[in-house]
Amino acid sequence: MASFYKWYLARLTARPLLTQCISTGFLFGAGDLIAQVAEEATGDYKSYDLQRTARMVFHGGVVFAPIVTRWYGLVSRVVKIPGRPNLQAFGRMVVDQAVWAPVGIASFYVSMGVLQGHSWQSIEQDLRDKWYPTMVGNYAVWPLVQVINFRFMPLQHRLLFVNLVSIGWNAFLSWFSSN
Repeated sequence: MASFYKWYLARLTARPLLTQCISTGFLFGAGDLIAQVAEEATGDYKSYDLQRTARMVFHGGVVFAPIVTRWYGLVSRVVKIPGRPNLQAFGRMVVDQAVWAPVGIASFYVSMGVLQGHSWQSIEQDLRDKWYPTMVGNYAVWPLVQVINFRFMPLQHRLLFVNLVSIGWNAFLSWFSSN
């Protein structure tokens, strides 16, 4: 494991955005795989949907990772409370949850709808039906995670930390968006 971590850090240093995009795409795909396995266990499963996993990988690696990488840098530059690291982390979480969370969740549903070839009317209906319940779930999980993230993780590791926690969250998103 230590050698993998060294390899990852070397890639992160050499090509930070590309490394974050690839690892994010992989972990979004892992979340979908978990969701589909869980669906099989509950009897809701038909057969493994590789295209569904590919959509999650694409959204994670091409949409989510580049935006969130820049977002975390922006939040770190803008929200500064010198000498008060706990308050600073809390302030960054509030900004993140007030600004990014609603946009990020909407972008997920729009991205999934576009990748599935749905009409704009269908995508709007998905947003109306699923955005609010997803936000409720978001606020049950992410504020504490983000306080920890902004308080203890160095900037270059914040996305990876979120991605590791996101395996479960992405499983939920994949399942919820598919039902």
